[in-house]
Amino acid sequence: MKNNLISILKLSCITFGIFILSKVISEPPYMYTRCFIKVDGKIYIVKPFKDISLKTILEQNGITIGEYDVVLRDPIKFINPFQTIKIIRVSKEQKEISKQVPFRVIWSKKYNSNLRKIELQKGIEKSIIKTVNEVFYDGLLHETIITNESIRIKEFYRLLLLDKSDKIEKEYDLSKTKNIKMIATAYYPGDPLAWGDGTVTVLGQKMQRGIVAVDPKVIPLKTRLFIAGYGYAYAGDTGNLIKGNRIDLGVNNIQEEKAWMHKKVVVYILEKSDTY
Repeated sequence: MKNNLISILKLSCITFGIFILSKVISEPPYMYTRCFIKVDGKIYIVKPFKDISLKTILEQNGITIGEYDVVLRDPIKFINPFQTIKIIRVSKEQKEISKQVPFRVIWSKKYNSNLRKIELQKGIEKSIIKTVNEVFYDGLLHETIITNESIRIKEFYRLLLLDKSDKIEKEYDLSKTKNIKMIATAYYPGDPLAWGDGTVTVLGQKMQRGIVAVDPKVIPLKTRLFIAGYGYAYAGDTGNLIKGNRIDLGVNNIQEEKAWMHKKVVVYILEKSDTY
């Protein structure tokens, strides 16, 4: 009985061996190997076929290739056994980068004749604008390519309000500040044509150079101003004849008053403030 069992087992092994040998002889060895495709953080295990291209294998596995994607193997060729094929997802993004070069002063002058110390500056501000293409490999920045670069130069005046120690208290870009073209007249402390005694404003302030009378419908009282040719000013007074685009400039004496009569001026509206 034992010998019969051993004979049956031997016959079974021989039969299985013959079957395996016939499969090896009839089909190429690479049918029983594997290769790998790495893409999108995954690894696909696929069979290499001598007569099927990588492109077809990708399609069979639902793997699409984008316009910019990099395949580290010619897609029309077949895959070798045990080979690993890497596919890099490539995306591009275009953006504009602007770099501001700080304001460079080319001319400046300090004034201390109207109410407080100021500095008027003329300068240049430069902007460097670059158009770049950012290239990402599998979501990570791979390289930045500059496709265009231009420089914009802006020349303008700015006004600085200074404290007693000449430190900057406030800064105004006059190119961005609202301005009004007005007709100027002038008055001085004790001017007989001024309302009342001509020494105290409607806000109760001492009348002096830098205080100006305005139409509150055009320029609200308590507004900081800058007037080209005249300097810093504060809307602190009104007048019966000061209506619309008229402004009455506080000056020191009658000689100055005559020099400003009916002059065209440009008035820059800085900001409202309870103090000048």
